[in-house]
Amino acid sequence: MPIWKITAKGPIKVTETKLKQERLLEEHLEDWIVAAPTLLGEPLLIIGRQVIIPDVKDRLDILALDPQGKTTVIELKRGKLKDPVDMQALRYASYLSRWRYQELEGQARAYLERLGDPSFNFNELYEQFCAEAGIDEVPDLNSDQRIIIVGSEVKDKLGSVALWLREHNVDIKVVEVELFREADSILVQPHIIIPLPVSKFSEIGHGAIDPSKPWAADGRSWHLDQRCSPKTRQLLVRLDDIIRDNFEVEGPRWDQKFYVAYRVGNYNWLAVNTHSSTLILDFLVKAGAFNQTELAQRLGVQEFDKEDSLAEKLGLPSSVQVRNRNSATDRIILRIKEDFDLDGTAFLDFLKDAYRAFGRASQN
Repeated sequence: MPIWKITAKGPIKVTETKLKQERLLEEHLEDWIVAAPTLLGEPLLIIGRQVIIPDVKDRLDILALDPQGKTTVIELKRGKLKDPVDMQALRYASYLSRWRYQELEGQARAYLERLGDPSFNFNELYEQFCAEAGIDEVPDLNSDQRIIIVGSEVKDKLGSVALWLREHNVDIKVVEVELFREADSILVQPHIIIPLPVSKFSEIGHGAIDPSKPWAADGRSWHLDQRCSPKTRQLLVRLDDIIRDNFEVEGPRWDQKFYVAYRVGNYNWLAVNTHSSTLILDFLVKAGAFNQTELAQRLGVQEFDKEDSLAEKLGLPSSVQVRNRNSATDRIILRIKEDFDLDGTAFLDFLKDAYRAFGRASQN
């Protein structure tokens, strides 16, 4: 589909081009994806490029992890996508299925140039990636594998094979990339071809809800009755009252599996991860707006030490952590248990400050 530039003289079609025509190589496409993995339509943690598989000496283009813990093979083709590429990617996925945690960690160390660095914590890196993707319960790594194939034009034979593989529970995705030239700039427009796009209007008039996703059918009951205990249910209901009574937010949005979200504009200001023993409040705020030690004292909770063992973390009473997200924003992770005073002045004042700090962060 063409891109149109709106000018004072009216719409002008932007010139379509090709990687080959622009003298761009697969490595250029690889650079773009490594720099911005969401170009492929989803969050991905890149842990390798031009990865050599031991013993067989095959080399795959990009290796990544997704938020579900799946090892993801990304194969790139500058020209038309034709059938050898699917067998190549399947072969790589089969090799990776045998990798253990230590091999993934070693690959990430090598890619990030952290070999011999005792401060590098692969588990923490992946946990932070999952949290930023909205997943608080970190999954096991490499429990399954998937494939993403990227190129400029899908041939019929590849499309047929990819659809057949999906029908047989092989997680494969095909992305076509269109290029356009505007003066000295190259514009990239990715299209997810497989799985086939589903119209947002397709369910209108139908009452069917996917029974495997009860949170989509009745998210409120899912979180309050299935994920919460009676104690955390009471906390969540009260928290919801406080937020909706005091702030202009969109929500709560109940339709996610692990969390309930409150949005301001186009961003989640607060995501509440629901658990039977605790609620984890994840705020997005302007970088530097809060100091962890001062905030812990203010709220009357402990500091959450990322160096603690899992047992020590689970045994903590209510606690807080301030984690840098990027140069513009921080994340405040507030873990509340039944000992936490939701109705205290300190908590409401903190919410107001966090709401203001989010407004400043969203302007950056």
